[in-house]
Amino acid sequence: MPLKDVLHMQTIFRNPKEIKPYHVPTPEHCNLPASAIKATSDSVVVVDMNVPAAHIAHHTWQPNTPDGNNAPFIFHHGKAGGALTRMFKGDSDYPQAQAFASFGIRSSSVTAITSDGEVITGGHVDNSIKLVSSDGAKTLETAFGHCGPVTCLALSSDSNFLVTGSRDTTLLLWRLHKGVISQTSESEQNKSSETVPSSTSNTKKRRIEGPIQVLHGHLREIICCCVSSEQGIVVSSSELSSDVLLHSIRNGRLIRRLVGVKAHALCVSSDGVIVVWSRSDNSITTFTINGTLIAKAKLPSSCTISCMELSIDGQSAVISVNSFSDTVEEDSSSGTNEIETLNIPSPSVCFLNLYTLKVFHVMKLGEGQEVTAMALNTDNTNLLVSTEDKQLIIFTNPSLSSKVVDQKLKLGSE
Repeated sequence: MPLKDVLHMQTIFRNPKEIKPYHVPTPEHCNLPASAIKATSDSVVVVDMNVPAAHIAHHTWQPNTPDGNNAPFIFHHGKAGGALTRMFKGDSDYPQAQAFASFGIRSSSVTAITSDGEVITGGHVDNSIKLVSSDGAKTLETAFGHCGPVTCLALSSDSNFLVTGSRDTTLLLWRLHKGVISQTSESEQNKSSETVPSSTSNTKKRRIEGPIQVLHGHLREIICCCVSSEQGIVVSSSELSSDVLLHSIRNGRLIRRLVGVKAHALCVSSDGVIVVWSRSDNSITTFTINGTLIAKAKLPSSCTISCMELSIDGQSAVISVNSFSDTVEEDSSSGTNEIETLNIPSPSVCFLNLYTLKVFHVMKLGEGQEVTAMALNTDNTNLLVSTEDKQLIIFTNPSLSSKVVDQKLKLGSE
């Protein structure tokens, strides 16, 4: 059996009871707490909370590979900003992006990491979005289109599309192109661009194309959005709005309005299930792209959701549940008492079935370990979690690493 098929059969959603937590050693060198994490087959990119002027760490790792010290992965910390800072044992000073932030921006809402490890940031005072390298925090490209600061942004799962929402009440859709040269050489080109005539530099193909669509329909600041290449839709919500809007990627038209649905976080699965988290009534709800309600559940009043990730097969969700300290609006809608309240602790990481919203596994975290960011790796065999107490915890099935080693040995002997 090919190694890819072995991993597909061993995702953390298939055998959740076999999952164990592993703390990455020397977490002070991990660039924590994080606002965003991206885990690929060979690297882990961590963006801290100071977005858009964020520190960016580029670590390397080998998931599902025993390290000889009882960890089922090999993790190598990235290099800090300079030799002088690495002489001290305090928090590592990773390269920092040069930026000026607008007021009232939530860092996790204006950060996204592409499939090749580059960072996109919003929240800039000049209303721009920036593409930043992960190996040196160099600005590779700046794009303009909004008339107000970007308040939220999201990438499609294939990193081909980017959607940005703004205080100007609009959403912009952009197309992303992968770099044809290394990040280092491109940053060097940026340094020397002052000596190149503008007519020459303008012939270089832009990485961020667009905006290719302008999406209208909101009346206030956009607070959350997501985009799906598979389904061809953009889903969004705005401040104080009770509607979630669906727009077409192809022509930018408003195709559906989920009336009476408040959203503070949104996701779309590969099967076309829309997942809505509403802080107003502490509920998580799933809909079809036609707007049909699938399921709804409430969290205890002492809990809130900080992050949501969806499985690659579109069947499950993993959510991080934190303790809730802010006041919540009371939902006066009818039928509220009929909605099931999930019995889950905080802080914790929980697995849900998207079609029933039943919890099928809970991983309790320690006191003070509120989750700031989390990410599934490409094959869904590892879940990386950043906590407020500056820990990086990797949840995985330890037996998988031995299976992967055995499979590699079999493939090597054939």
